[in-house]
Amino acid sequence: MSGDLNELFKLVSDAKKNSPVAKQTKEIKENIQGGLSDLFSEMARLKANDPVAQKNKKIEDQVRESVETDLHSLFSELASLNKQKEEIIQEQIKEEHKVLTEVVPLPTPIGEVPPSQQVVPTLPLTGLDKWLATPKTTIDNTSENDLSLINKKIKFLEQWIGKIQNAGPGSGEVNLRYLDDVKRDTIADGRWLKYSEADKKFIFDEINPYEVVYNTTEVTTPTYTVDDNDYYIGVNYAGPVTITLPATANSGRMLIIKDEDGDAEINPITVLGTVDNDAGGFIIQINNGAIQMIYRNGWRIV
Repeated sequence: MSGDLNELFKLVSDAKKNSPVAKQTKEIKENIQGGLSDLFSEMARLKANDPVAQKNKKIEDQVRESVETDLHSLFSELASLNKQKEEIIQEQIKEEHKVLTEVVPLPTPIGEVPPSQQVVPTLPLTGLDKWLATPKTTIDNTSENDLSLINKKIKFLEQWIGKIQNAGPGSGEVNLRYLDDVKRDTIADGRWLKYSEADKKFIFDEINPYEVVYNTTEVTTPTYTVDDNDYYIGVNYAGPVTITLPATANSGRMLIIKDEDGDAEINPITVLGTVDNDAGGFIIQINNGAIQMIYRNGWRIV
């Protein structure tokens, strides 16, 4: 009975395997598996060739490279700073050691004299215990202070370099006589400063009125208004002339009005303005006559 049942199950199993439905199902599964494999391969190929994906990968590579470069530079800078700090610390230790060896010299070796005559010198330990008790942080703090001072000096120099680039270094001289564009051998008491085109320098010279004030004006019209630069006004017109003075002027300004035509008796020169507190001014009516005035709280004839 058991054998028959086994035979029956085997026949049923073989029948299922060899049935058209089973074969078709198996073929469908194989086709699906093959199709999915091809689909995944195509998706991988498309993703690899996608411009967006390629651009993202390129950006990721650039970012990674930049980060690695920046980190390398940062670590190099830190290593350099640590090295400088260690050098400062070692220098400080050497200085402290130098001070100690100068303050506390080593004793003379014992043994060159008989034991009964040997004297062990007493070391002057004043300050030594304090130095030995000083924590290491003191050296570290000193190093940090030195680094801070160095940074401040560098910043100060950079600022001055910037100023020099913008405005030039300058000489720093505050005395006029020592400037390069002053001819020092002309300096003397009572002289005034002027520019010499021949020397291309400023020179000191004697005071001569014609050099200080040299503006002259010739009037050839019936009317004239005094200009700010006028000093000498020569009237050379064959007819009456009216000259108008400025109402105010710098204190000490000199002004000369002269009849150069020599016929003021026939053709008088009328000067309008307040002169010597007279609002009517004055008239030059003498041939070749002239008037000199100075301004101080009004025009004054001198």
